[in-house]
Amino acid sequence: MPPRQPQRDDRANEPVNWVVLQALSSIAPMLRAGERRSPLESYLNSMMEAVLAPLPGALGDLAQQMQKARIGRAQIIESYVPVVAQRLGEAWIADRLDFGAVTIGAARLQSLVRRLDREGALGRDVHAYAARGLLLGVPEGEQHTLGATVLANQLRSRGISVHLDLELSVSSLSHRLARQQFIGVFLSVSGEQHLESLRSLVACTHYESRSTPVIVGGSILEHTNDIETRTGADFATCDLDRAIRNCDIATGDEAALPHIELPKVGE
Repeated sequence: MPPRQPQRDDRANEPVNWVVLQALSSIAPMLRAGERRSPLESYLNSMMEAVLAPLPGALGDLAQQMQKARIGRAQIIESYVPVVAQRLGEAWIADRLDFGAVTIGAARLQSLVRRLDREGALGRDVHAYAARGLLLGVPEGEQHTLGATVLANQLRSRGISVHLDLELSVSSLSHRLARQQFIGVFLSVSGEQHLESLRSLVACTHYESRSTPVIVGGSILEHTNDIETRTGADFATCDLDRAIRNCDIATGDEAALPHIELPKVGE
């Protein structure tokens, strides 16, 4: 059976990363002049073709070609992937792509980000505070994971140790907190259907480590008010710079983490 073409007013409820795809460019770091080249349209077009190719592998091959052309892994992840993700989301909203194509495209982008992140792990400069690190989690059952994967890479590329869990449960969270101290727990959530899980994860964090701040982000903030009150979270924001600073303040270590230049999402 061919994939169903969702109606325009039905899209926000579909189990596809379209909200993440559309918003992903907003969480990419600002590229300061002289630091990185702006994305090239020719490669953006090629990446769009690769994520929609009938057979897998085209995107990985293209990424290798881009690296040979001196486009670094971080540039691909932080600059090219968000634009392609946004274009996928926009094409779906405009009925130019169907549900299946966008879902496969999002999965391929996420797979590429993970692979490039693993390849770039060696040789990264790690700050002295990295042993404490951040825990970045997506609640168990949540399907919008591409944004969290890109976010983890952005943090790691700046020397911040990140433990990423894309199927975070109360049990795994409790186990992790019992073994390691974190400067903060970031939870990325898409919709209200995960509020109960979110409350449980927040409560678990506070039970295991009351001094560890819990920050909630994600597209849930676009359509749900009073997240802190409804979940017990310490902060709710899609502004990564603000989230990091809240961790600094909560842990009394304001000078420890470097300033991360990011756009103020939603302002």
